[in-house]
Amino acid sequence: MTLKNLVFLSLALFSINLKGQEVFKDSLKLSIRQADSLFILQNVSLLAEKCNINSAKAQIIQAKLFSNMTISATQNVINTEYQTNGGRKWLDMTDKGESSAQIQKLFRLAGKRNKQIQIAELTASREEQVYFDLLRTLKYSLRSGFYNLYYLRQIIGVYDREIASMHKLIDGYQRQFEKGFISKKELLRLRSALFSLENEKIGFTTQVISTQNDFNVMMHTSNIYYLPQFDAGSLMKLSPDNLKLQALIDTAFVHRHDLKMAQSDLSINRANLAYQKSLAVPDLTLSAGWDKNGGFIHNYNFIGMQIDLPFFNRNQGNIKSARYNLESSQYKLKSAEDIVKSDVLGAYANAVETNQLYTKFDNTFMTDLETLNQEMLNNFEKKNISLIEFLDYYDAYKENAVQLNTLLYNRINAFENLNFSVGKDIITQ
Repeated sequence: MTLKNLVFLSLALFSINLKGQEVFKDSLKLSIRQADSLFILQNVSLLAEKCNINSAKAQIIQAKLFSNMTISATQNVINTEYQTNGGRKWLDMTDKGESSAQIQKLFRLAGKRNKQIQIAELTASREEQVYFDLLRTLKYSLRSGFYNLYYLRQIIGVYDREIASMHKLIDGYQRQFEKGFISKKELLRLRSALFSLENEKIGFTTQVISTQNDFNVMMHTSNIYYLPQFDAGSLMKLSPDNLKLQALIDTAFVHRHDLKMAQSDLSINRANLAYQKSLAVPDLTLSAGWDKNGGFIHNYNFIGMQIDLPFFNRNQGNIKSARYNLESSQYKLKSAEDIVKSDVLGAYANAVETNQLYTKFDNTFMTDLETLNQEMLNNFEKKNISLIEFLDYYDAYKENAVQLNTLLYNRINAFENLNFSVGKDIITQ
């Protein structure tokens, strides 16, 4: 690759990086607590689910309503005997015409109304569990993205410092090359290293842009560049060592809302089976009415009742279907319990393993490495070490810095995953 091509590619990568950042017109510093609060207030998915809760609660009001009474009235249009019997030909409302009125009221038997109310209440409770489970899931995504943004920016900071040093070094070498003090090969080797750094940095910058976009979606904002702020030192004190696995599982059984959803489904299907059985009992309709000339006497008054005879349809199919739905929900509840146990076990093991790896790490290592990095740069400028030695060390420093920040992110993310699996903040700042 020629020197001209290397310069062009480096400038192109730098231009792409700038354009990626220009997409975000505003920046906002926020803590994890501020992020949680804004997210709950503004997230569109949560707001939509709140509407579903209110809709389900409205169904409770509907289930509590009694059925309306029905009133009917009739009036003869043409009196064909008005010439012989008297009265009026059209719409005869006199004593010679025919008029009638009736009122009916349906009475639901076998506790159908109370059973419908119970189903509506259980359904509303389930919608609340859906909301809290969605909150749990989105909150984990939010916090994971929050910490990911922070540590990605730390990694990009490492690249920025190395790239700035490399630019300064190349400028000096360019002047020496023009004076004939160094070979073109050494200058090309440095520019190649710079190109690799720029190219690698673009990969992390792309991750930042993607995570920023996800953050804006969750916050229901646009074109805001979020800058996570927190005391990284406070995270060092966090540890899962004092937690007990069985206690975490017991806590998850109380706080996992997806498990509560499965429990609600079981309760709903149990209530629905009782309701379907009650539908086998016919409802009763009572009526009262008056008929002017249509009965065996003038001004006939009557009361009546109506009820279906359950000889053929006793709701057998719906009852059988409700039984299978109840049995299915029992199996799904057992499956949900198994999933909760597995999630907590996996998250706990991952948190312990990641934390143990972190505790083995010497916190002064990166500080010493940065000091040594500056010394290596000074020694290279003074020609005390070769180009290959310098580039090898520079690459080793960069890799260690990236791995450290990755480890720090994986550790805090493992803690958040443990909170997510338990359904409650067990490890917090």
